Amino acid sequence: MRVRHATTYTYSEPTMASYSEARLTPQTTAHQYVRRTRLEIAPTAWSQEYRDYWGATVTAFEVTDPHDELTVVATSVVDTADPAEPGESIGWDALDPNTLDRYCEFVHQQDKVRPAPSLVAELDAIRADAATPGAYVERVVELLRTRVTRLVAATHVSATSEEAWETGRGVTHDITHIAIGALRHASIPARFVAGYVHPEADPQVDAPVAAEPHAWLEWWDGRWVGWDVTNGEAPGERHIVVSRGRDFDDNPNLRGIYSTDGEVSTTVEVEITRLA
Repeated sequence: MRVRHATTYTYSEPTMASYSEARLTPQTTAHQYVRRTRLEIAPTAWSQEYRDYWGATVTAFEVTDPHDELTVVATSVVDTADPAEPGESIGWDALDPNTLDRYCEFVHQQDKVRPAPSLVAELDAIRADAATPGAYVERVVELLRTRVTRLVAATHVSATSEEAWETGRGVTHDITHIAIGALRHASIPARFVAGYVHPEADPQVDAPVAAEPHAWLEWWDGRWVGWDVTNGEAPGERHIVVSRGRDFDDNPNLRGIYSTDGEVSTTVEVEITRLA
């Protein structure tokens, strides 16, 4: 797969300086190999690269000359594969204090993912009937797919899990937040995955397709198991992992500050191409 992610910030009044971090470089994992990647920044910026606490590649950059537009384009070529067949699922007893302590960062309820009070009663009922964590996860994601409408947008997530549940709609990042909070409510470790997915089930070779930043979750079932809540499928060859963390706040594509007296507008374009 080749993925091109372009973000442009346009300032109504020139900005004197901008300082940013980009998490746009896919990760090499057991099921994904990054052949090459390139990050282009205009105007030309000073930059440095490092790994953050969660293992993502971060490019920090700054532009200190006045500019009325900032463009960041990330292009990567990635080999992807379907995950291995799932093994035997764990029981509730496997989520013992030692396990929960080990994955405490993915059990704690941040404000971004904490379930709405109106959802908690439904989650408790599902937990009472679920024989295993896997059965609970299956019921929860089906509930969300029937009760929350996905909005298509290539902008950053702003709603909390509670807000998205109460309104019954949200971008894929919001829906993933609701699911993560629901799993953590049952003491199931769950983490946020940011990346991309080819929107076609059977992509044509060498045919560029417009896409958008995507998100899904991974939950602990004796090993990390992925699930794309909004598409109702396990992540596979069409998915590209960029970063992981507790929630979206650990995984922004771009984050930074700028100095200007004017307004700023943002455009985001993502294009994915199957290469073979």
